[in-house]
Amino acid sequence: MPTPSNGSMSCHTAPAASPRHEFQAGGKMVRWLLVGPGDIAHNRVAPALCAARNSQLVAVCGRSPKRAESLARANNVSTIYYDYDQALAEADVDAVYIATPHHLHVDMCLKALAANKHILCEKPLGIHSAECLRLLDAVKKSDRVTCCSNYRLFTNQFKTTYRLIQDGTIGDLVGGWAHDEENYYNPSNAPLRKELGMSPILGFGFYLLNLSLVLFGMPSEVFACMSSCNCDHQPDYDIDDLENIILRYPNGAQFSIILNMTAKAPLRHAYQFYGSKGRIYWPECPPHFNSPIYKVAHPNGYEEIPESFSGDTRGVRPNWHLPMIEDFVRAVQTNTSPLCTIESAVKTAVITDAIIKSAASGRAEKVTA
Repeated sequence: MPTPSNGSMSCHTAPAASPRHEFQAGGKMVRWLLVGPGDIAHNRVAPALCAARNSQLVAVCGRSPKRAESLARANNVSTIYYDYDQALAEADVDAVYIATPHHLHVDMCLKALAANKHILCEKPLGIHSAECLRLLDAVKKSDRVTCCSNYRLFTNQFKTTYRLIQDGTIGDLVGGWAHDEENYYNPSNAPLRKELGMSPILGFGFYLLNLSLVLFGMPSEVFACMSSCNCDHQPDYDIDDLENIILRYPNGAQFSIILNMTAKAPLRHAYQFYGSKGRIYWPECPPHFNSPIYKVAHPNGYEEIPESFSGDTRGVRPNWHLPMIEDFVRAVQTNTSPLCTIESAVKTAVITDAIIKSAASGRAEKVTA
């Protein structure tokens, strides 16, 4: 990252704030550099890095001095970098959390690997599968833990769904659908352009494709239809903001996805999974997977699954990055694989390539391994 034009140093030490919480003993402390002081870092990543067991956020890095210093101040971090190369060379850290714009992810991961750091990268891993495969090749030659974020795998709703499918409660999984709405009409967001990887399929669409990969496996073909509505007539905007996708699997199962960035409304997630003996229904899940799911394993109506509910009835959004980061820390401590594997992220990129190709061609496209 370039140094600020005002001539300030590329590394800044802020005044020490109040003491941090005491970390649990009994495991290696993983010391973090957080790169990219955007909204996700402020609202989710930094609080989780600070709260996770055996985890310590010791440095932040960003091109914007104002945002980097605000992030550091809010999380009692005393070391701030404005240059990524310098941060990798100087910061006394074990791991890097990359929360920068999508098109920067792969190159930043490669630099972190070269600096012998463990890596947790925000989704998506990259914009195209070719660059993701290049990164995977580098990871295989390294002994560093490297993975791509999918916090939804750690929600109570998903864990309960996975258990119900695995134990045969709804029989054989034959299909389902997911509907995600996110309001991206926010002037503080980066320009919504394809070359920056800002389309729905590369943003929150990653979560759904990655989740479907865990439940259904690799699809054999996909069909997609995409439109650019740009309801606010924003300049510097060329993405498809309404996307409909069908994934078809070798056994005949199907999974449909609707991604909508056009609505000026609170975020919304709804899912349904069909089995040969019943189905699982996630009703509308605001705020952020904070509602129970239901199963229908008989013709007599819905049955609520209590363990799928976070237990917070006040409308507070749970921070699901916390268990994801603790899982990553465990992987570093034990030299094992995290739940969010880089191989899964690369497969998700391969599926995404086929979806984008289908939207352009107007026909179903095969998914190549």
